[in-house]
Parts: sequence; structure tokens; C-alpha cells
Amino acid sequence: MTTRRQFLKIGAVAGAGTLLPLSAWRAFASVQTPQTPLPGANIPKYVDPMPSFVGQRVTNTSFNVKMLEFQQKALPESIYAGLPAPFNAGTFVWGYKVDGSPAHWPGFTVEAKQGTPTTIKYTNSLPFPNSSQLESLLTIDQTIHWADPQHTGSSTQPYHGTIPTTVHLHGAEVPSAFDGVPDSWFTQDGIHGKGYNTLSSTTGNAAIYQYPNTQPATMLWFHDHALGLTRINVFSGLATAYLLRDQFDTGQANNPLGLPAGNFEQELIIQDRMFDTNGQLLFPDGTPADNPSGLNGTPPNPGAHPWWIPEFFGDVMFVNGKSWPFLNVEPRRYRFRFLNACNARFLQMQLLDSTTNAAGPIIWQIGTDGGLLDHPAKLDDPANPNSPQLFIAPSERADVIIDFAGLSGRTFTLVNTAVFPFPSGGPPDPNVDGQVMQFRVSLPLSSRDTTFNPANGGSLRGGRNQEPAIVRLANPATGTLAAGVQPSLTRQLILLEVEGPGGPFEVTLNNSHWDGLREGTSTPLPGSQPDQQGQGLHITELPRVGSTEVWEITNTTQDAHPIHIHLIQFQLINRQNVDITSFRALYDSQFPGGTFPGFLPDGTIGPVTYAPGTFIQGYGPPNDYNKPNAAGALGGNPDVTPFLQGAPIPPDPNEAGWKDTLKMFPGQVTRIAIRWSPTEVEIDDVAPGQNKFAFDPTKGPGYVWHCHILDHEDNEMMRPYATTP
Repeated sequence: MTTRRQFLKIGAVAGAGTLLPLSAWRAFASVQTPQTPLPGANIPKYVDPMPSFVGQRVTNTSFNVKMLEFQQKALPESIYAGLPAPFNAGTFVWGYKVDGSPAHWPGFTVEAKQGTPTTIKYTNSLPFPNSSQLESLLTIDQTIHWADPQHTGSSTQPYHGTIPTTVHLHGAEVPSAFDGVPDSWFTQDGIHGKGYNTLSSTTGNAAIYQYPNTQPATMLWFHDHALGLTRINVFSGLATAYLLRDQFDTGQANNPLGLPAGNFEQELIIQDRMFDTNGQLLFPDGTPADNPSGLNGTPPNPGAHPWWIPEFFGDVMFVNGKSWPFLNVEPRRYRFRFLNACNARFLQMQLLDSTTNAAGPIIWQIGTDGGLLDHPAKLDDPANPNSPQLFIAPSERADVIIDFAGLSGRTFTLVNTAVFPFPSGGPPDPNVDGQVMQFRVSLPLSSRDTTFNPANGGSLRGGRNQEPAIVRLANPATGTLAAGVQPSLTRQLILLEVEGPGGPFEVTLNNSHWDGLREGTSTPLPGSQPDQQGQGLHITELPRVGSTEVWEITNTTQDAHPIHIHLIQFQLINRQNVDITSFRALYDSQFPGGTFPGFLPDGTIGPVTYAPGTFIQGYGPPNDYNKPNAAGALGGNPDVTPFLQGAPIPPDPNEAGWKDTLKMFPGQVTRIAIRWSPTEVEIDDVAPGQNKFAFDPTKGPGYVWHCHILDHEDNEMMRPYATTP
């Protein structure tokens, strides 16, 4: 039988090699509306300028955001020319329309100030199914655990109804009521999930959220987060950047840090997509019978999940809603705020001269998800083969400076070399998804450049008129906890992929499902507690507010997973290799046996009797979650320590900051230090039970942690957690 990696590599190579005849792509025909794929190689590159939000960012402290269906010319005009109406007017997308700004994918960037709350009314105005052009092209799998507003249960038929949405401000310190938890969704016709909240009374198809904006300057983003539907809604366009400013990083030309500003600071929201020959979005939903060649996107287990695919990879690259755009720049320093907003694609990027293919200017990373680094990190340093790259997983952000001085008249292509899926898939086509955008040094120098030059050394934090130095939970130089940090407890958790007859069936955190019930039963995970809003969730991660914990997360799968934790920022301690085969043998041996749902010979799900010592999918960890293992760690898993290999690997210099999303590689344990307190609070100024947030994080529907590969997140790779007093 073809393994998952063989299966996916077939798709990767097929997408990366010579063009396939259109007849070979027929599997990508929606069950509702047939589509013929338009290969990305047939779309001209570097025709349109990159959309910029400079001078158009939303700075109001209170405003409305509507979720709408509209048309946007995301591809070059030549693709739409000659198409019949309505397709000649552009691609149908779902996106955010902010007061005073046109509807756009991605939405116009919000710019907020530290200490000044932002209040947003989000309104779901997506059209009803019979009037939606885009919904007819999307196949929503109802066999995965999802919002299910019509209570159809685990139907094998695609969903046809109003679309649930909610909004998560990714990376923000916010009350859980306004965090956009997966069950906080609401529909156009006023149906609400059990986690729904609003600041004040509003229409049934809306929710009002208030963000306190208490954390230091950084780049956040908001995107849809509806349970089991995030991959579809974000793919369709529901994403927007959110820049948070403070007294040091003001965004103004006279900012105390001397960072490039105005036209010289640009957000770059990178996504990949697929299209049909009508210039419309295409999300694969073929079955193996339709698609014998095994192209990217074939659902591997149609008897169980007829439409869900393990990862979506598009063959058209977008920046700010335009395919392969260009940006004209001056010969000076620019600040770029990178966001990987792809569903599943990792990005490993560098600049190459478009004529000679020689290395372009050095990229200096100055910030991570949670704000500025203490010192810039030099990426792709020719003098240091061990220097890190501009390598960001889905939802990670990178704040960088690139200096184009002395390069007038030259053009540089931002290339991507990350294999997909990462790290065991095939390479991108260097002429298609291996290119992202171009920078053309074609503008005259408008003024002398006196901005911060990372090549001269110097700090970004800890000096006069600078942000305070990073409060260290971890020491990045040694790969250990920082001096004075006393964690309350350690959790040893695992990432696990469940294989079906044809490939991945679901991916889980700690072999536990979203609701915290054992597969096919109403039995909560031992040691769990019910959520306080009655969402039917059973929670195992219950950290005390003000406490610090160490999470050791062992990745037993073949994928790298970007793990995101809501509410807080955390720090990477180290990574270490693990003998996964031996660890899994011990892990599996500790399951007690019993009859639970599993795969039957025909690929469907039915009762299976597991012998003792046999892995049981969806059972939860094999042991009691709250009973410490041999290492004294909670989580219900055997101690990973005896299976460690080699020395711990400290963070790369560009990882030595606050993170809310982190790459966790296969065959490794990744150790992170997490503190349920604002990032700027000193180590000695908070203790377990002390709340230093400007709100009470122990109230409301709670928070979540999950993989940010959206196809994984939508199919069980997400768990609720709750802070406790």
C-alpha cells in the first residue's frame, strides 16, 4: 500500500514538474460545481504591483468589520479577459470590509496603540447559499467535528447552508470572551455556537469584541477560527494584519528606535492558492476513484472523511492578495513585516538576483511573533553556514530589515525552497511556487537614509529610548531555563498522527479529541474538568494564572507542526532528538485494550476490539493525565527521557524572543517555557495565583492550543485549555 509520504510526494512532484494535461486534473471537480484547474505555471508573474496598506491602515479605536463575498482581481487582468460574466469581473472571495475601506482580501490592516482598547463589531454578512458564488465551489466535510449549525451530525454529504464564522486576534492578550474560540461562531441567520460572547447586545449575526492592546508593539493578525471550518474560511480570504504600536515602535518616521517607517515599512501577507480556468478559487475535494494519479489534495480515507485532505498546498503564490506581485523600492533600508498566512505551507525564503541568480541583500530579523528581539539576527550569512534562514511556518511572523542601498537598477526575487509537506515532502517548482514576489530597486532615493542599520551592530531593546530587554524565561545561549525561573510543573505531551487505510485520518494533541471524550464514548478524559461556559468540553491543561510551566512536546509524526497557544507568548528552551520508534513501542504498550471505534476492512469506522498493549486512537493518553510519570511530569504519557538522543539544541538567534507559534519538528522533543502573565512582567514580580493581566483570564469560555496547519486544526489537532485562579 502507498504510504502517506509516498502519496504526498507523488502529489508534490506532479505539482512541481512538467505541466500535466488538464485531463489529469479532473479530480479537482467540486461535487457541487465542476472545475477545471488552471495550472499556476500558466499564470503570468510580476505583472501587478504589490497592494500596500501604507496610508490606508485603520486607526480608529471603534469600528465595524463585515464579512462579505465580493470579487477581486487577484490574478493578472489577462486571466479574466474574455471570460464570461460574472467571472470576467474577478475572483469571488470572502473577506473583511472595514469601515471606510473597500472590501479586500486580505482585509485592510488595523493599527492600534498600546494601552488604548480597540472595539470591533464583527458582522457575518456572507450570502446565503443560493446567492453565493463561492460556496458552490467549496466542499465542507461534515464527518469531522465542526460547528454544524444545522445539527446534521456526522453526515457524509457536503454541507449546504449559512457559513459559521468567528474571529481570533492571533497572538493577542485578550479575555477569552473575545478570543474567537472555535465554538464562538455565529451565522448570517443568527445561529450561535456554545462559546458565543459579545461585549454588548447586537444583531444575531454579529459579535462585539474589545481588545485591551496591553502588550508591547508587535504584529498580530486576525482570521477566522470557526470549529472545523477554519481551513475553508481562511482559504476563502478571511485574514487581516493587526499592527500594535507603542511609545518606542510608533510607526512614525521619528520613532525613537530609528526603524524604517511610512512607505519604508510594509506588511507582506503570504498565501498560496489554486484556481480554475474561470479564475476562481479551487479547493481540492477529489476522491481516489476520481484521481488515480494521487495528486496533491486527494482525500486519503473517503470511507471515513470523504472530503477532508491532510494538507492544502496551492500552486499560485500571493502577497497581500495579488499573485506574484512586484514592489518598487528605493536604494535604502526597508522594514518588512512578514506573515505566513498559508493553510499548510512552510516558507524558507531568501533573495536572489533575478538576472544572475546570485545571492541578494542580507535579511536581518529584528522581531518575532511577540515583538522585537534584543539584537538583530543575521540570516543567510555567507560567512556563517550555520546562520538561520527566513523560515516561517503557517501563522509565524518575522519582522525584518533589508538594505537595498547601492543596488539601484537591480531586481531581486524572493524565492521559497521549503519542501511540502515539511520536512519530508517534495520541493516546490522553482518557476512556480518556488517564487513569491520581486523587489525592483527602481525608485530614486527620496531622502538620506538615517534609519537603524542592523549591520552596524547595536541593540533593539534595553537601551535609552528602547523597549526594555526581554524578560528571560529561557536562556537562548545555553538552551536552559533562565536564572531564577522556577516552573510550577512540567507537562510531557505528544503530537500524534492516526493513519487510516489510505493515509492520515486525523492528527491529535496527546491522542485527545477536541471535546476531551474518549473516541466513541461519553467518557471524559480522567483528570479533566468541564469548561465553565457549558460548551461540552473536557479540559486537561489547567494552568494557574501567574504560574510558569515547562511543556515538553514530543512530535511522533512525520510532519513539522506549528503549535500555537492562545492568550500568551512563550519562549523556546531547546529541542532534542528522540528515538521515536522505541518511545512509541513503550507508549503503545501502556494502552489497556477494549472495544472502541476504529477502521474496518472497507475503510469505514466501526467497533474494533483492541488487545492490551495496542494503540487506541482517540483514547487520550494511556495513563491518568494528572498522575506524574517517572520524570514527575503530567500528561499521562511515559517519560520520554530514556529515549533522548544527543545534546539539547538551543534556539537559533532569530528564535530568541517571544513566540506564540513555534515549529515542532518530527523526531524531536521541543521544550518551551510558558508563563500566564504579560511578557513585560519581571520574573520576581508574579507568582502562581497572581493575575497581572488587565482582565481576568480565568473567566469565560477558555482558550485553546493547536497546530496551525489549518487542515490539522480542523480535524482534531486542537485542545481547549483554561487558566485557573
